Amino acid sequence: QAAEVAGEAELRRVAAEVRSALNALATGEDGPPEKATRASAQLSTRVRRQPDNPFNQLLPLMRNPQRNVVLCSGVPPDTIFPLQRLELTLKDSTSSIARGSGHEPSSLAISEASTVLAQRYAPFAWGSLKAWIEDHVRAVHKPRSLDWSVAMAAGSMSSVDLAIGMFLDPGDSVLVEEFTFLAAIDAFRAAGVRLVPVRGDKDGLMPSELQAALRAELEAGRPRPRALYVIPVGQNPLGTRLADARYDEIYDVCRQNGMSIIEDDAYFYQQHNANDNGDDGDLSAVAGLQGLGPRSFLSVDSEGLVLRLDSFSKVLAPGFRLGWVSGAKHLVEAYEKLAYVSSQNGCSLSMVCLGAMLSHWALRSRCRALLRACSAHLTGAAVWEAPSAGMFLWLRLLHVRDFTENELVTLMEEHKVAVLPGSCCAVTDSAGDGQHFLRVSYVAPEDTYDEGMR
Repeated sequence: QAAEVAGEAELRRVAAEVRSALNALATGEDGPPEKATRASAQLSTRVRRQPDNPFNQLLPLMRNPQRNVVLCSGVPPDTIFPLQRLELTLKDSTSSIARGSGHEPSSLAISEASTVLAQRYAPFAWGSLKAWIEDHVRAVHKPRSLDWSVAMAAGSMSSVDLAIGMFLDPGDSVLVEEFTFLAAIDAFRAAGVRLVPVRGDKDGLMPSELQAALRAELEAGRPRPRALYVIPVGQNPLGTRLADARYDEIYDVCRQNGMSIIEDDAYFYQQHNANDNGDDGDLSAVAGLQGLGPRSFLSVDSEGLVLRLDSFSKVLAPGFRLGWVSGAKHLVEAYEKLAYVSSQNGCSLSMVCLGAMLSHWALRSRCRALLRACSAHLTGAAVWEAPSAGMFLWLRLLHVRDFTENELVTLMEEHKVAVLPGSCCAVTDSAGDGQHFLRVSYVAPEDTYDEGMR
């Protein structure tokens, strides 16, 4: 009945009230939704204190200035925006991006109307790109819940930072892989969050080790961790891919223990399978969009526990500072509340440009070239597992004395080569003897690998 007479803003408000009432009924609890629902209990004190973005209700009016007199904007008039029209010169093919050569460049024209939107705030610019992402998430991940959504993000690191702010308060604990993304380690520590390491193997995070870590925390009298942070595909720094069967097992452990899952899948689109026995140039071994599944934590999430983080940084270029998050609608709404007072969801100019050009590139041959260089120069000095995804090779050094990061940097300067010390990716100082590991990337030109490994 409301739909016949109400505008979009009123419908959103009514829908939110109905959803909150249904959540309260489902939990069998009375009282305000922020206290009654399990969904609210997932979220941090910061999110629960953060007011909603008041512009959410005004946007339907602001998007139609021809029909409405808009007197609430806090931006310069469109007529004085500096850019009138954009034309981008693009590299022509995947091979030209991957190997640094290729065909004649092509051009992409951005209309004057879209150029105006590219200079406004993100909600005015994300239209075509966000619609593509929604279709893509629906096709690739097939979320189990009908009540899911996506939000634009200002790159992967911003998403990690906001996810920490969403789920965790200072003093809380989070479960993480024993070696993981170094900037995430720093972000968790800066937020006052305690890191609980969990071991993995060549098939990724081990469900049995996740249960053991939880059990050890409880037996030690510490509070149950609030969330699991995991990099399932192209794990940074290990290069592993989580085995399909483990998604359900890990999800069940988290569900039974009331934990949320932060699924940081920045390398999901780099499934090059360089660990197989095929030829370097076998493009059929590289997962296309239809072969990227079949599993993700988003795809098995039936209870609204998962916030999935995706990024364009590892697919196109990090300078666009753009990605997206997906998950249960109440989680995405919480994310957007924090983005409203921080990142503003990312760069509008990038959104308009990427909405017009979506591409991908392969790392299979580069990974194979690095593996050959390792075999030629590091056999007997280090051991490694061939990565199946991502852009990193994880080396364990043999027969070396203990050394500091400063000593390693001095040696790198002397020999004119740069790798990442493994200790930077270690959750604890003693985790797997992190100082005896190196993270080596395979995004540099292939003809540099032999000299670098030598």
